[in-house]
Amino acid sequence: MKFRFLLSVILFTGWYCRAQQPDADLHKAIMLQANSMAKAFIDKDYDTFFQFTHPAVIRVMGGAEKMKKETIASLKELEKETNVKFLSVNFGELSKIETSGEELQCTFPQMIEMKVPGGRLTAITTLIALSENGGKNWYFIDASGNSLEAMQTLIPSLSPNLQIPEAPDPIFEADNPAPQEKE
Repeated sequence: MKFRFLLSVILFTGWYCRAQQPDADLHKAIMLQANSMAKAFIDKDYDTFFQFTHPAVIRVMGGAEKMKKETIASLKELEKETNVKFLSVNFGELSKIETSGEELQCTFPQMIEMKVPGGRLTAITTLIALSENGGKNWYFIDASGNSLEAMQTLIPSLSPNLQIPEAPDPIFEADNPAPQEKE
């Protein structure tokens, strides 16, 4: 009896581990590509950064060249006029990977840290990850405070099971003031 129970546990554990492996591989691929996108953004390697842009976003922006030109100009203007410098992009835990038609989809938090006058600002948004080829390549779309319903007007194939939480207010950390000397 003990042998059968032990055998059942071993077989179940082996099945469970194999069942979990595809999601683990997908999670690894998503995070690897998201980190490549983030590094490209911070390094201002916009050609690489835009490779992760979903075709629907490119279409809405008027095509790849127009999107690149306008986005780069906006980022340069933001840096020049407000003295903002993007420092880092980090990611939180991925949601469950959903299948919608032929696409794999999930969401996860993105934390963008910026140097701003007087301190640092961290904005937390939700990224939607989509793959049209079984998880080999991923596109990322920042929900930018939009609801799932609003995002479905851009990409109707988005699964109704995706979760896009309301974006929290950015977090500001003031620079440490210089210590004042005693008189």
